Amino acid sequence: HNRVFTDAHYLIGLEKELKGYDIAHCAETYYRYTQQCLTAKEKEYVKKVICTVWETIPFNNEGIPGRKEYKARAKKGVDHFLAVTHRAKASLILEGVDAEKITVLAPGISINAFAPTKWKEKHTHIKILFVGRLERCKGVYELLYAMKLLLTDKDIQLQITLHIIGDGSETNKLIALEKQLGIERHVSHKIVSYTDMPGEYHAADIFVAPSKDDAYWQEQYNMTLMEAQASGLPIVTTTSGGIPENVGEAALFAFPGDIVSLKEQLKRYVLNPVVRLEYGTKARKRAEEIHDARKIAKRIGNVYEMVNDQC
Repeated sequence: HNRVFTDAHYLIGLEKELKGYDIAHCAETYYRYTQQCLTAKEKEYVKKVICTVWETIPFNNEGIPGRKEYKARAKKGVDHFLAVTHRAKASLILEGVDAEKITVLAPGISINAFAPTKWKEKHTHIKILFVGRLERCKGVYELLYAMKLLLTDKDIQLQITLHIIGDGSETNKLIALEKQLGIERHVSHKIVSYTDMPGEYHAADIFVAPSKDDAYWQEQYNMTLMEAQASGLPIVTTTSGGIPENVGEAALFAFPGDIVSLKEQLKRYVLNPVVRLEYGTKARKRAEEIHDARKIAKRIGNVYEMVNDQC
């Protein structure tokens, strides 16, 4: 029904619930509830509308009837945009949004909840962690192929396991591929509640997020990369979409969709605990400086005050 009715992101009664508020804060220009916020503004229920934008591909999401009109209305009616990345800002500018109406502001997380545990000096078993949707765009097939190459690499004498947390449309096919590759004993699957996720990061030695672009999608930011940084994990990822802005220099990069480079970057960590410690330390420092939700909240508050003061 999301496709048939333009957008299923409709909140019944939202317009009236916004009566008396100074600011309504929504997300994305093509969602229905953003239109509801704009309607509430036109009816003078709410004074201002701020919209957070994650989308990094210009003119994306316009194939569904009505969404192009949604975006055009948002471009005119939204008072200020919070772009999650500079790529998202560039996308908005290309679609005709005034650059003066855009502030780049990444999301934040509770870095204390994911604070790293004591560094493990001796490793005989390396645990690689993937967290996310099990979809092709997340690079999950390339990850299994890279895992097979790691397990057959004679330079590696340590035990290696891959721990996959998440679900998606490719789950059954991935499990079948693991059996075909003969690596099923080295790969585990499970779904974990968010409250238990810090423990999963703490149990891992390496975090991997091998996302890759397609015609209509690229990684917009990736919250699990923020959690991995806060947990002080060495990270292997790609340059898909907004990932470079997320991790900065606190990660090793593989080429998107490239099995060999993914395997080699993982191998670099597996064979070198000093490099793991170096990048894990960089990751935690970046989380403290960039991803702390308390700092982000203050910056959002500053934007609210600025927009509220505008005539």
